[in-house]
Amino acid sequence: MPALSEGSCPALPPIDNQRIIVLGSRSPRRRELLGSMTGIDHLRILPPSNSAEPGFDSLTTDAQIRERLLDIVTLKHQDVCRQLPQQPWYSAAPPPIVVVADTTVVTGPADGERQVLGQPNSDHWQSEVREWLKFRLSGTTHEVWTAVLVSLGHQVQHTVVKSRVTFAPLSESSLDWYLSTNESPGKAGGYAIQGFAAAFVTQLEGSLTNVIGLPLLETISLIRSLSGNNSPKHQDSAFQSPCGLDNYSTPPGSPQN
Repeated sequence: MPALSEGSCPALPPIDNQRIIVLGSRSPRRRELLGSMTGIDHLRILPPSNSAEPGFDSLTTDAQIRERLLDIVTLKHQDVCRQLPQQPWYSAAPPPIVVVADTTVVTGPADGERQVLGQPNSDHWQSEVREWLKFRLSGTTHEVWTAVLVSLGHQVQHTVVKSRVTFAPLSESSLDWYLSTNESPGKAGGYAIQGFAAAFVTQLEGSLTNVIGLPLLETISLIRSLSGNNSPKHQDSAFQSPCGLDNYSTPPGSPQN
């Protein structure tokens, strides 16, 4: 599958002639996806300064996993917002839109014990990914979850998007071949559907861009919703601090599935 390019399709009409969008992520895939829709002139990259985040150990239910994903994007958002005033391009008038996301792979039956496959350990990723592919992904259907949080001043919205991916049964030679591509490090579940792992996929239900790392339809919808709710009369008070960080709390509202 060819890599997505920022110039592969026309950008959406600007959300605001002066407003910028801040993507709080180190992922080049998320940068390409969002930039392809918003245009690079309106996009700034500001990853969280702290890469440590809560894990999913001992979490076995959908509710627990969803809550942890939202915790992670909340922490990422706080980190990015604290960095904003130090950026040379930052302006509080108009304030930027901030986008953060986190993606993980969830395996196991929906009515049984779940297991989360995050990014493989950098020190022994080959053995870890081989085990995941062989015993958790081969010949089965798994889910890819991405939590997205978008803010504009004090306005915060989030969603959790799920896609279902089915892999063909994988032989030992297929596992050897895939590990030889060195594609796994840094990928949720140890694979990249936009890369060589596309050869294993027999069915995809839901958003492809969600599996890649950023569900574009839902992300753009959140951005549009916040921008549409923005009112000039609120700018003097609500937007004095970046992302409304002075009164930051867990994002309100219920996540969408």
